[in-house]
Amino acid sequence: MMGALSIGAVAGGSTSRGRSVGSRTEMLPGKLRVLIDRVPAAARDELALNRFDVDGQSYLETVAAPASPQLAANPTPGRVRGDGTVVTALTEPLEVGAVYVVSYEVLADGGTKGLFFADNGGSPFPFSAKASFALGRHKIIVVAQSTEVRAMMRVNGDLTFGFVSCRKAEWQLPLPDGVAHPELATLQEPGALRGDGTIVSSLKEPLEIGTSYTLRYHIRSATWDSRLFTAPNAGSPFAFVRLPSGAGHHAVTLVAQNSDASAVLRLTGEIDFAAFSCRKEGGVAGRQIEMDVTVGSARSRKTIYTPDPGELFVSPMGDDKRGTGAFGSPFRTPGAACAAARPGDTVYLRPGVYAPFEIPVSGTEENPITVRTLPGEEHQAVIEGDLLLHRTYGGPGIPEDEATRDGIYIRSQDYLHIRDLAIRNIWRCGIFVRGDEGEQHGHHVLANNLITMTGSSAIYVGGNNSSTIIPRDEPRLARVTDVVMEYNDLSKTNVITDYNDNPNNPQGEPGGVAEAISVAANAANIITRYNDVHDTRQYGIDYKAGVRGGEIYGNRVWNVERYGIYLDTGRRFVEDVAIYNNHVWNCDLGIVLAREAGNKDIDYDVFTAQEGPEDFLQTLSNIDVYNNLVWDTNLAGIYCQRHPKKDGPDGVIRDIRIRFNTVYNANRAGTGRDLNLSGWSDADFEAAGVVSNVDFIGNIVWNDTAEMRILNTFVDKPGFLVADNLIGVDPSFAAPDATPPDLSLAVGSAAEGLAGATVTETPFTRDIDAVARDAAPAAGAYAARADVSV
Repeated sequence: MMGALSIGAVAGGSTSRGRSVGSRTEMLPGKLRVLIDRVPAAARDELALNRFDVDGQSYLETVAAPASPQLAANPTPGRVRGDGTVVTALTEPLEVGAVYVVSYEVLADGGTKGLFFADNGGSPFPFSAKASFALGRHKIIVVAQSTEVRAMMRVNGDLTFGFVSCRKAEWQLPLPDGVAHPELATLQEPGALRGDGTIVSSLKEPLEIGTSYTLRYHIRSATWDSRLFTAPNAGSPFAFVRLPSGAGHHAVTLVAQNSDASAVLRLTGEIDFAAFSCRKEGGVAGRQIEMDVTVGSARSRKTIYTPDPGELFVSPMGDDKRGTGAFGSPFRTPGAACAAARPGDTVYLRPGVYAPFEIPVSGTEENPITVRTLPGEEHQAVIEGDLLLHRTYGGPGIPEDEATRDGIYIRSQDYLHIRDLAIRNIWRCGIFVRGDEGEQHGHHVLANNLITMTGSSAIYVGGNNSSTIIPRDEPRLARVTDVVMEYNDLSKTNVITDYNDNPNNPQGEPGGVAEAISVAANAANIITRYNDVHDTRQYGIDYKAGVRGGEIYGNRVWNVERYGIYLDTGRRFVEDVAIYNNHVWNCDLGIVLAREAGNKDIDYDVFTAQEGPEDFLQTLSNIDVYNNLVWDTNLAGIYCQRHPKKDGPDGVIRDIRIRFNTVYNANRAGTGRDLNLSGWSDADFEAAGVVSNVDFIGNIVWNDTAEMRILNTFVDKPGFLVADNLIGVDPSFAAPDATPPDLSLAVGSAAEGLAGATVTETPFTRDIDAVARDAAPAAGAYAARADVSV
C-alpha cells in the first residue's frame, strides 16, 4: 500500500526549488518506507530522521542510519575541468531502486557545456536526471538504477564546486508487531457537532471489561469553550475523563470499565471532527506514527495513521501525497489508491466526483483487489468524464485525451472486482477491459454499477479493441477470460461525442456504433446476468467476433434502438453461448443470431475475394436460446439473420437450439416479422453445407395487436428441425395487457403438451421460473399454471 507523509512533494529527478521538505510513504509488510521527494535547494545537505514514534513510543533505535551518511568520495572537488571529467566517485555501491539526494554548490563557471550523470560511464543515476550548472546551490532527487561507483557526475567544461554530496533519502522503519483489531466506532466521520452532552459516536458492540482501547480522532476546529469527555453514567464504557479537544490529531488509551456502548464520548460546545476511531490497543491498523525529518535546517514534524490491512480509502478531500489510505487520511484519486493496492485489498471510494482512472495492478484468485463504495454509499462515488465539455453538449470542445477515454481502464490484469460505482459522461466506454495477444488475463467481477452517457459501450470486455480483428490462426487461449457482469444499470450509450459525430461511420449516422455491453475479440467464459440495459442507442448485449463460452441470462433489456440481445460471429466465431431467462421489450428486434463478416457497401463475394476467403471462419456453434420473454418489438422477436451483403456460404452454423421462448407482439411497425427464420436455408448455404443441427422447438409466437407476419423457410430443409411450436394461435396468457405483461399460461392453454419429453434434456428441464417441465411440456417460457384462469 502506498501512502504519503504530510510534508509536501515534487517529482523526483529534477532540481528542487521549493522551501519545504516533501516526502511520500509506502506501507510494506511489517514496515514503513519513507522517501524524501522535495528538499529546499538552499538547505545544507545533511538528511536525518530525528523522531519515529508509534503510538507514543519511540522506535528510532530500530532504524538503520537515521542520519544519512555522506556517500560522495570527494565532497570538496574544487575546480573540475575537461570533457567528461569525473566530479567525484562514490564510497560504496548504491541500493538499486532507492532514492538519493545529490547536492552541490557551483561557485564559478569558466565556460561549461554540461553537468550530467553518465549512466553508461560509471554513474548509478540515469542520464535523464538533469543537473544544472548555474551558480548557486542545487539539490537533485534521483533514483539509483545500478551499482556503479566510478563517476557520480561528470563535467564538460570548467566548473568550481564549493561542495558535492550524495546521501540516501529514504528510510525503512520497522513497525512493531500487532494484530488487525476491528474498528468499533459506529460513526467514523462525526463531522461538525454542537450541544451540551452531544454524543460523538456509539460503539458497534460492548467492549471487554478491563481491556485497553485507543481512541484516535482528528479535530478540524473547535470553539474555545468546547469540552470532550467520557460519561460512564450516560453510555460510555470508560471512567470519567476529559480528553484533548483542540484542533489536531489526538490519541488516548483508556480501560473499559463496563459494557455500555451507546455513547463512547460526549461533548459540550462545538467541535468539527474529520475522523474518529476506537480500537483495541496495539493493533496494526490506525496506528499513530509521528516523525521528524530534517534536511539541513529545514524541518518537518508530521503525524500519519496506518491504514487497516486490506483497506484503502479515497475521498475528494483526500491527498495523494499526504494521505496514507487510512480512513482518516484518504487518497484523493482512485488511480493513486489502485496503484498502491495489493492482492486482497479493498479500495473504498467515498461519496464525490472523481476523474477516470486506470487500474494497473492485479489481485489473485484467493485475494482479489476490489474497488467499491462503503455500504450505504452505493452509486455516490461518481467517475465523471469530460463529455459535457464537448461542443455537442454546449461545451467549448476539448482535445481528445486518452486519460479520459474510459471511466475505468483495465488492460491485461487479473482478479479485479468493481462494484457499486456510478460512471457517467465518458467519451468512450464506462468500463473497458482488454487483453493482449499471447497472454491470458481476466477473472473480474463488474457488479451493481450505474453507467450512463457513454460515447461507445457502457462495458466492453475483449481481447483487444473491438475494431481490430484477431488473427485467424490465433491459439484457442483466450486473451480475456472468466468475467462476470451482474446487476449493473446501463443506459444512454453510444451517444454523440465530438469524436464520433462523423456520419461516415459504419452506420452512416453520428454517434457510437457499439453496444451497451460488448464482448469481443478472443474472450471466453463471459457471464452477463441480471443487468438492466435500457434507453440506449444501437444494441443492448452483444457477443461478437471471437467469443468462446459464456452465458447471457436474467437480464432486462428495453427501449433499445436496434437489437436487444445479439450474437454476431463477424469473421471469427461465437461458440458455446447460452441465452436464457431474459426479458426483452421495446427494441427494434429482440434476439438476433448473425454472422456479419463482410462490408455493407461491397458484395460479399467481392469483399471476401479482396480480403482472402481463408480469413472468413464465420463459426456460429453450440448456441442455446431458451426461456426468454420478448414482447413489443418493432420488427422481429427472434431473427436468424443472413445479412444481405455481410454473410455468405462460408464457415458453419451448427448445433443451434432455440426452445421454449415466448414472443408476443413483435411486429409493432407492421413491416417486420414477428418471427424471422430465413437466409440460413438459402440454396447456396445448403449447397456448401453451412448449416447442421439447428432446431426451433416448443416456442410461442403470438400477436393480437397487429397483423401476424411470419417468415419461416427452415421447415423441411436439411439441417433444420422446426416442431412443436404454437405460432399464430392465442396461447391464453394470464394478463397480456398488464404492464409489464404477464405471459404465463393458464391450465387449458393451447400451448399445453405441445413439446415432447425428448426436447427437455439439460438445460431445458425447467422454465423461466425454475418450475420443472413435465413429460409433455407446454410451449413457451412458462409451464402451465393451475392458479391462472383463461
